Amino acid sequence: MRKSLYATTLAFTVLVLLLWYNPSNRQQAAVQAAVNPMPAACIPPSHVGSSPEQTAWQLFVASTCPVNANQYPYIVWENWIEQGQLYGAGAAQALAVGGRPRFHMSPLAKVMREKAKGALHPEAVLPTGANEDCNSQTWSGRTICEEARLNPSAQDYVTSNSLTTLDGQVAFITDGKTFDFTPPSVELKADWIQYPLATCTNPPAGVHVETVAGSCYALGGIHLISKLIDKWIWATFEPQNSLTNPQRCVVLGCNDPWGSVPARSSGKPTKQSLVLAQLMKDANLAAEWRNYRLDGVQVDFVDAAGKATVLGNSVIEGDNAGNPTLMKSSSCITCHDLSTINKSKQELSPDFIIGPPKSIPAGYIRRDFVWSLSLAQ
Repeated sequence: MRKSLYATTLAFTVLVLLLWYNPSNRQQAAVQAAVNPMPAACIPPSHVGSSPEQTAWQLFVASTCPVNANQYPYIVWENWIEQGQLYGAGAAQALAVGGRPRFHMSPLAKVMREKAKGALHPEAVLPTGANEDCNSQTWSGRTICEEARLNPSAQDYVTSNSLTTLDGQVAFITDGKTFDFTPPSVELKADWIQYPLATCTNPPAGVHVETVAGSCYALGGIHLISKLIDKWIWATFEPQNSLTNPQRCVVLGCNDPWGSVPARSSGKPTKQSLVLAQLMKDANLAAEWRNYRLDGVQVDFVDAAGKATVLGNSVIEGDNAGNPTLMKSSSCITCHDLSTINKSKQELSPDFIIGPPKSIPAGYIRRDFVWSLSLAQ
C-alpha cells in the first residue's frame, strides 16, 4: 500500500513539474494523467484569466498543491530549485540537513542595512551556516528567514543561457542578447518567521508551519511573480493571523475582487469567495491555506489614470526589510526593474521606489525584472 501511494505521489510530482516546465508538454502529461490522475486545479495557467487576481490565485494554488503529507517536500514549489543552489560555486553548500535548501537573510534587508551604513554597492551574500544569519529585527523582536525558488522553466532559462555567473551574464549582453524569460517562468519568495520548536505542535491558526533544523517556522509571506505577460504578474499573499501578521493590509490596504469577500480590507479578516474556496477544494489543499489572502496584484508601473501602483507584503517588505512605514513607497515592479548589469559586472541595487521605470546609467542592461540574477558569482 505504501509503495503504491509513493508511486502515485511521485508520478503526480513529475506531472506537475512537467507542466510548470513547458506548456507544450501538456498533451504528454494529459496522457500520463489518465493513468495517474491529478487535479485540474494543480495545472498552472498558460494565460491570464478573467482578471489578474484570478490568475494570481490559479498560480498560487497550482504551486501549492500537496505532494507529501508528512515529510518535506510538502508542496509543489518546494520541489523547485532555491536561488542559493542555482548561482555560484558554493551552491553545493546551500543545503540544510535533510536536503532542504538553506534559509537565508533577505537580500533586500541586507541592501537596506548596507545603504543605512552609507555603502555604495552592497552585495547580497548568502550565509555560511545551514539556517543561520536570518534577519533579526530589533524593532519587532522577530527573526525572519527567507528562501526564493525558481520553477523549472525559469531555472532552464538561466542555465541554458549560462547566466549563473556574472561572466556568463556579461558574455550574454556582449553578444547583444536581451534578457527575456519564457512565459511559463515563475519565481516565488517565501518569508518564514522563526518560533520555538514547540510552536509546531500547536501552530498559529490558519498558518502553514514546518520544522527545519530544530526550529519551527511559520510561513508569514509569499511573493509570486509570473512571466505570463511581458512585465510579469506580481502578487503577494499573507495569512490572516494577528500573531504572525499583525500589520497585514494596515499600511497599504488589500484588494482582491476575485478571491476575497469583501474585496477591500484594511486588516480585518475577510471570507474566501466561493470560486476561490472551490479552487482550493479541487486542488486538495490543506486547511491552513484557506486562511491565506491575496494582498494585491501589480501588472504595470502605473494604473489607467497614470497613478503609481504600489504593492508590498507586511512581512517581506515591512518587517523583514525595515518596518511597515517603508511599504508606502513599495512597488515590486519598479524595484525589480532596477535589476541591471553592465559589461564591467557592475549592478544597481534594489530600493523602495514607486512609479514609472527609473532611468538607469548608460551601459547598464535590464535583466527582465529578475533580482535572483544578482546572486551570480
